[in-house]
Amino acid sequence: MVGERQVGLSRAFPMAPTVSRGVGGTLWMLFLLLVINGSAAWTVALSGWADGLEILPPVAIGGLFIGWLLAISRFPGPVALVLNLGYGAAWVGYLSARLIQVPTWSLKLQWLGYRLTVWAMEAMRGGRGSDPLPFVVLMGALVWLAASASVWYSFRTIRSWRALLPAGLILLVDAYYYLGPRPLALFLIAYLLGALLWLATVHYEEQSYRWRLERVWFVPDLGVDILRAGLVAAGLTLALAWLLPAGGTNERVSRAWSEVSRPLRRSQETFNRLFSSLRSQRPAYGSPLSRTLAFGGPRRLSDTPVMDVKAQGPARYWRGMVYDVYTSSGWLSSGEDEQNRAPMTALTARPLWEGRAVVTQTFTVYLPGNTLIFAAQHPVMVSLPSIVQGYFTAQAHDLMMIRSPRPFGAQQIYEAISLVPVPDVDSLRQAGTVYPEWVQRYLQLPSDLDPRIRRLAERITAGYDTPYDKAAALEAWLRRNIRYNENIPPPPPGRDGVVYVLFDIRQGYCDYYASAMAVMARTLGIPARVVSGYAQGEWMPDGRYRVRQRDAHTWVEIYFPGFGWVEFEPTAAQPAILRPQRSISPTPTPVAPGPIDSTPGASRPMPTPRRMLEGDFDIPPRESLPLPRASRFSVGPVTVVFIGVLGLLSLALWIRDHDRVRRLSPAARGYLWMNRVAWLLGIRFPASWTPMERARYLGGLIPELAGALEQVAERYSAVRFGGPRAQAFPPPRGWAPRLLYKGLQWRLRQALPRIGKGSMARPRVSFRGHGEGPNRPPGGFSE
Repeated sequence: MVGERQVGLSRAFPMAPTVSRGVGGTLWMLFLLLVINGSAAWTVALSGWADGLEILPPVAIGGLFIGWLLAISRFPGPVALVLNLGYGAAWVGYLSARLIQVPTWSLKLQWLGYRLTVWAMEAMRGGRGSDPLPFVVLMGALVWLAASASVWYSFRTIRSWRALLPAGLILLVDAYYYLGPRPLALFLIAYLLGALLWLATVHYEEQSYRWRLERVWFVPDLGVDILRAGLVAAGLTLALAWLLPAGGTNERVSRAWSEVSRPLRRSQETFNRLFSSLRSQRPAYGSPLSRTLAFGGPRRLSDTPVMDVKAQGPARYWRGMVYDVYTSSGWLSSGEDEQNRAPMTALTARPLWEGRAVVTQTFTVYLPGNTLIFAAQHPVMVSLPSIVQGYFTAQAHDLMMIRSPRPFGAQQIYEAISLVPVPDVDSLRQAGTVYPEWVQRYLQLPSDLDPRIRRLAERITAGYDTPYDKAAALEAWLRRNIRYNENIPPPPPGRDGVVYVLFDIRQGYCDYYASAMAVMARTLGIPARVVSGYAQGEWMPDGRYRVRQRDAHTWVEIYFPGFGWVEFEPTAAQPAILRPQRSISPTPTPVAPGPIDSTPGASRPMPTPRRMLEGDFDIPPRESLPLPRASRFSVGPVTVVFIGVLGLLSLALWIRDHDRVRRLSPAARGYLWMNRVAWLLGIRFPASWTPMERARYLGGLIPELAGALEQVAERYSAVRFGGPRAQAFPPPRGWAPRLLYKGLQWRLRQALPRIGKGSMARPRVSFRGHGEGPNRPPGGFSE
């Protein structure tokens, strides 16, 4: 393959230690490498993940310059690598230290080393990185290595993948995760153009080297023509890729990729933990983005719509992710089991919980590229193919997240059916404290948890006996005593987030409120967990909720035997949850054969959607199942592009054919037209037939034009075989359109008997001057 070996070279050809290009070739290659690596550096710099990324373009330029000097030097590879790493550390360190606002360079370097050391120690102990400077340094190092490697593998020895892939990976990963307003696709186009021209340049260098060794003469300016052709080909390729519609992803492929990419998702969670201070540049829906909920600093959410929801029943939240493991730096969702579900089939084994209302929701999600499926509390069905994640054992089906096998479009529509808890206060007080074994993991706490948290929780709940009253007391205390503030600084490194909000600053937003209540409840022996997603949103006149980015929310769920997980709202900025004191009407409890357990039972055969709704959800048997509203693929733009491409292709072919026909003589054009009309009518002449035989056969089918067709054949034969001075009578004017018209009439008459009688009539055709034997058409022709 081009570039996968040294310039130009099989083993039979010698090779100089460096690639000799001359001044012009060197400048051209350096320009292409600047486009390739500069596109990657500017993409990350403009994404705005953190302050200070503006140093990346100078880093890329420095890496290109140093890498080129090392590539053309006589240093062997290992020595050049060590020198490259040293120069890179000095240049990246210099640019990074300039970002630190202290008066002297000595202090700048000290602070740089201290902040990197603190971040590294926090990373090794499993903590959360809250300093953005290490991310800037890391990206600077990656850009330097990519730039210097691309020059080395372009001048010292040619390795196309090693020269082009590092910068491409940086650009693609950044562009994939960035969904902000900046047009980063332009940098991707620039990178692809530069890479394609790089390949064309290397290919020409390789071939010209071979030609010189083999003493093959070629035009000296051939390289310019090849680059021009490469530029045109690259532009057409990119334009075609841009215009083609996005194809749908195969569901099996998506599920296979889900399994393969599971380690990648774990790496992403580790990255989110180490660089938790980075600004999110995709349409923000808060913590449901990953399985890690870290204690962060200020959050700024806009009014951009995220989704519209129509709900037929009570629903307060649209949940996305459940977190069960608490660490001092945040929460983790530890459910590792994954199972695939078809549309509108049961997501988990049926829960036998009381005090639940069946709520059907219709979502229109404006998060392109998202795979997280939102629904009200305890979803049981969704109208999309889905992957459920959590803990699935014989004792319980503990659902923690629902994902789509393929990313959403711009306006993804789906339906969900949920069992939303609506218990009364008296029932929750009487639920008791006999928790199933699988619920015990929701009492987990770090071994080194600050004892002040437990003492505060006991002081708040003193005088209360039931888990419900204790949870309600914690909820009320947090709403009264913690001030809501989205602009708080992140906790200092090593500081427990709950201790930080309860005893240090006494303010925070929903992540801190929910974490404080869940941790305090666990210290009292009450199973609790944290859930992230969205609050209800704004009620619109047409009966839907408009959910915006600022509605991203985190709340608490407490487990009650017999009732399951029940929501609590400790955040002061959210309306309080009002529950009835006692049940006014009997609670519609599903009746199941045998003993009723308060937990999801052992795995049973998955019921059909109809049977599940009728038997478990207490819906009247004749009520129809709500049908999923599948999103329609917009065929308009695709059809226009398809017709346009066909039109352009047809026009190009017509121009080419017209130019060829124009150069023919009038006699040849007439004979060509006669054969084309016959082909359009479905007549296939044997190759051995003469022009006169063809004209007479066609005249036998269309007697009105028999004489004109013979004149066409005679004129062509005279010019073709008699020389340019041969004379023949020209056919009458207007014979060609009449031939097409009469031929179509004949073909229609032949088709009507076939439609009416089921077979094609076989007309008797007379041949003037020929018998019926050797001159009949081949057996596949029916006339």
